[in-house]
Amino acid sequence: MTSTVSLSLRAYRPHPGADLVRVGNRYDGGYVLPLAAIRATQCVLSLGVEADWSFEEGMLNLNPALSLTCVDGTTGAEVIRARVRRELWRAVFRLRGGKVLRMLKLLNRHREFEAFFERHDFQKLMVAGAPGPGLATVDELLERVRGGDPQRWVLLKMDIEGTEYEVLPAVAERLQRVSALAIEFHQLDRNWARFEAIMAALAPTFYVAHLHGNNNDPYVRGTRVPLTVEITLVNRALVDPLPAPATASYPLPGLDAPNQPRRPDMALDFS
Repeated sequence: MTSTVSLSLRAYRPHPGADLVRVGNRYDGGYVLPLAAIRATQCVLSLGVEADWSFEEGMLNLNPALSLTCVDGTTGAEVIRARVRRELWRAVFRLRGGKVLRMLKLLNRHREFEAFFERHDFQKLMVAGAPGPGLATVDELLERVRGGDPQRWVLLKMDIEGTEYEVLPAVAERLQRVSALAIEFHQLDRNWARFEAIMAALAPTFYVAHLHGNNNDPYVRGTRVPLTVEITLVNRALVDPLPAPATASYPLPGLDAPNQPRRPDMALDFS
């Protein structure tokens, strides 16, 4: 496990600009992005959906001309229906009235999934660093969403539960026409050196526009670095001049919200 002595967010202080907006759910599933990057985007490639496509709906509301491709080998209408029913019966058995009500509201979620992806592209594939049966690489998916036009601007959202450390090093130098990256980095206690290497590889093309700690997990023991962070990176080619570094305290009121609403949000230290 990585020594926690060297863990610091100092190098990742955001340059927020004035046009940040929250896209997607108020709580888990929402990301903070600059409007300039959203407006420049022509395609959204969303890696990791599960049962929440509020981010994708929000992107389409802000830029209706977008094409959308979502990729997730772990979900689908039948998977969502089975999960909701399973959680509903668990809540009933344990006499958890609040969760019963939440699950009852989701009983038609699988039909909503089907209706949404009748209009948009969904690929039941796992994202991986190398091609194979049931797998897709980021390079393959970028080619798919661009439809043969390498100049199309793609916004890439990535929440793939740790596989980001496998796939990002392979493509970091080929993302020049990616408008923004909204990435969730997991298990920073074990992956700090890999995280730093990925961020260094992305730095010539992207700057940090936003950073938020996911309070579903704690801080890395002995530090003020969240175990899981959500980072928005924006292509430098879309912004001139670079926004000034943040002076406000994070999380940002009105934009950030705790992923788990029953717990306090995570204060970030960039000193």
